[in-house]
Amino acid sequence: MTDAAKDNGTFGERVRAFLDLNTSMDKVANDRMLTAELLLLVRMSFANKAVDPAEADAFAAICTRLLGLNGDELTDILKYLNDFGYETTDAQAADMLAGLDEARKRQILDHMAMVAKADGEVDPRERRLLEATARRLGFA
Repeated sequence: MTDAAKDNGTFGERVRAFLDLNTSMDKVANDRMLTAELLLLVRMSFANKAVDPAEADAFAAICTRLLGLNGDELTDILKYLNDFGYETTDAQAADMLAGLDEARKRQILDHMAMVAKADGEVDPRERRLLEATARRLGFA
């Protein structure tokens, strides 16, 4: 919508135009906790050195259905995570999430487990990442 159209549009059109500015990419870029969770999910996808299509589907389902992100923006979100998260270790990402309430931390671990189990097998590297993250989040 052009600036002129925004000025002349109905109230509903102006509200829709404003909401369109708040993309999923913006949500990820402005939410450190969400970024940390997504980094851990991506790392879980790659933990066994290859991303199985079922793991990619699980990641996309978590992003869209459970985290409310726009599926059309997932490629851009993955690029963002690659560009800005490559220097963040798994431990640093988990440490960022350690202050969340217990229910939210369990939810994050559940999301990670969903990705790990998506291909029907939990690789030892996936298990280690899940266990290390659980410890950092305060679970024995």
